[in-house]
Amino acid sequence: MFIILVGGGKLGTYLAKTLLEEKHEVIVIEKEERKAQRLCQAVNAEVALVGDGCDPLVLEEAGIARADVVIADTGDDEDNLVISLVTKKKFAGPRTIARINNPKNKQIFEELGIDSVVSATEVVMRIVQQEVNVREVAPLMTFKGGNLELVRLSVPAVSPAHEKRLSEIHLPRHCVIVALERNGEVMVPDGETTILTDDTMLIVAQPGATAELRAQLVGAG
Repeated sequence: MFIILVGGGKLGTYLAKTLLEEKHEVIVIEKEERKAQRLCQAVNAEVALVGDGCDPLVLEEAGIARADVVIADTGDDEDNLVISLVTKKKFAGPRTIARINNPKNKQIFEELGIDSVVSATEVVMRIVQQEVNVREVAPLMTFKGGNLELVRLSVPAVSPAHEKRLSEIHLPRHCVIVALERNGEVMVPDGETTILTDDTMLIVAQPGATAELRAQLVGAG
């Protein structure tokens, strides 16, 4: 399949890498040139187009006329909605997949005809409700190919990461915290997010990173 991915952050990079490994043709549209360059280095392929995915001309330049799927994976729900709507109304052909950060927006996306709407918040809340040993890094799902897995971790009281910002924690290289649940509220963390006891995290990581994750976020013992 030919897939256009709008958004070249950490999640977009992992997704592009996985899709390329599955032999799909991928173009990533990213506003920031520096992010686009980093993505190309990470996936070892020139797949990035610098531009605004909300702009129909940029989508045309990316080759949307022959695309099978358009994935709106920016950090902004409004942008993801615009990208999906432009794709549906102007180009008609590709299937649309949109990520949302605020679950309250899901109904709007669905009512406007977006084919698939992915809410990280809903995924995390379903996982949080499961009974998992909070002292362990619990694997939840392995991505096709086995090179990445989704894990769930709860921060114990003795965690060495307690009251540290994410930017201060030396996580494994191929690891990204995609969501964090705290007191019933779910957020998409960034480098300034402070980790607290009883936070529950949803993490995408390579299988071999489990031991280091445990050391950094859970501690010894």
